[in-house]
Amino acid sequence: MEAAIKTILILNPYFYPGYKAGGPVQSLLHLVEHLGQRYRFAVFTSAHDLGETAVYPSVQTNQWQTLTLNGKQVMVWYASGRITPKAMLQCIQSLQPNEVYINGMYGMPWFIWPLQWWKKKKIAVERMIICPRGMLQPGALAVKPWRKKIYFKGLGLLALCKGVVWHATTPDEADDIRRFAGQNARVVVAANIPKWPLQQWLPSHKLPGRLQLIYLSLITEKKNLLLLLQALRLCRQAVQLHIYGPVVDSRYWQECEKQMQQMPAHIQVAYKGSVQPHAVQSTIAQYDALVLLTKGENFGHAIYESLSAARPVLISTFTPWQNLREQQAGWDIPIDAVQPIAQAIDELALMETSEWTAFCAGAHTLALQTVEQNNWEHDYGLLFD
Repeated sequence: MEAAIKTILILNPYFYPGYKAGGPVQSLLHLVEHLGQRYRFAVFTSAHDLGETAVYPSVQTNQWQTLTLNGKQVMVWYASGRITPKAMLQCIQSLQPNEVYINGMYGMPWFIWPLQWWKKKKIAVERMIICPRGMLQPGALAVKPWRKKIYFKGLGLLALCKGVVWHATTPDEADDIRRFAGQNARVVVAANIPKWPLQQWLPSHKLPGRLQLIYLSLITEKKNLLLLLQALRLCRQAVQLHIYGPVVDSRYWQECEKQMQQMPAHIQVAYKGSVQPHAVQSTIAQYDALVLLTKGENFGHAIYESLSAARPVLISTFTPWQNLREQQAGWDIPIDAVQPIAQAIDELALMETSEWTAFCAGAHTLALQTVEQNNWEHDYGLLFD
């Protein structure tokens, strides 16, 4: 007799058709699409996208509805208006999930309340799973550090996370989790599930002495756009940078705009707004390389998307993507000083077309290796079963 299919409740502030919250939304969407026949997924989420107040068109709010995503069915509760503990608890109890899968480590509805209900046995599940989504990385903790130190100290005192199963998307994130939760914490490593690389691609038409860069990410302090702009002001070669992504931190963006207004004539910088997920690869392919000097990524969806579109990346050393130059897929560089970053950008601008084409091929090869070497069925089986 076959075992009953498990119901897994996913908690995340944003989900399809939203996209402005970046990588976690895409990770969850691909998870549902890839494993939707093995598990019965349900998602409790908000009825609007990041930075928006308007409800998604054509969705039913404050009730369970079934969506079909790439042939897989998923139940979604789009919560509109103020989320109350009573209404959310009743929603979860009516579903009777086998497991609850929390994404991130902040927010009362998305993190604190479910753990409290679990501790008080108001929801009975086989396991409570937490995926920090990079929020325990040193780079992430370095942003507003005192506030986070107090918050995580409080979590430890309340013991809310005691007994949970932790989902790490990389071995490095597993280390981050154990630094927070202790060496005996139960951690399962299962990599993010990305989209497949482009089957057909063309190298960029890069010319020596010129460089067309794309920044595609949230505009926050953690993503470090300001440092990139400061470095560009010191570059000697002709560089064009187009910035894509929602402005999450308006004060930080104002600082970035000040830098943009002070660029020398041979440096062109423009803000281009947001990009729909289906257009990310084709948008990146219009440029020579993606640049993201992030303070920390547990995966880096934009980085992978660039590689999958056969475009090398210029990134910080605080991501899982390491030793890129040796693989002819890009460059991971220190971000502790501005001048060396400017020098690195100038060196890339001077590269010949033939050498750049080799890096485009290397980027695509690395993306293929990433999807071909993972065994998501096995790894997520360890997490959910």
